[in-house]
Amino acid sequence: MHDRIFAAGGDHIPRTWHSFAGQTGIDAVLHLRPEQPAAFLGPPPECFLWLDVEDESQVDIQERWMAGRFLEKMLAQGRHVLLHSSLGRHRTRWAFVAYGICSGRLVRAVLRQAAEPPWLSPYHTDENGWEDFAAFVRSRGAGLQNPLS
Repeated sequence: MHDRIFAAGGDHIPRTWHSFAGQTGIDAVLHLRPEQPAAFLGPPPECFLWLDVEDESQVDIQERWMAGRFLEKMLAQGRHVLLHSSLGRHRTRWAFVAYGICSGRLVRAVLRQAAEPPWLSPYHTDENGWEDFAAFVRSRGAGLQNPLS
């Protein structure tokens, strides 16, 4: 998916965070979990964003913006980022799409990539909602780096 973005789900990684981070070099986490974040045991990630999200259908434009910009900033800083949902890796896909749009990729191109391995296919999402998000990103002056992708 990206050489510095990884996706995972479940409770194993938070329970074994110290070992996992040491082995992978991941130092930033976008964590999705309803109600409260999972405890990542050991030294905390250097950068951590928790969103109270169970499913993509609950995500609004502001949460897409927050997730996409977080990923964009972490990668610009040279960090390795984990997209993590306690309810399963597939629930992080929308954050990857938000990042792609925030970084200037076309909606169709990002959605096509999000329907390919390692993601499960097909990707059932609201393409019009992503087009609205892309317009929001452009209105903020972001997403202009790579208008042809």
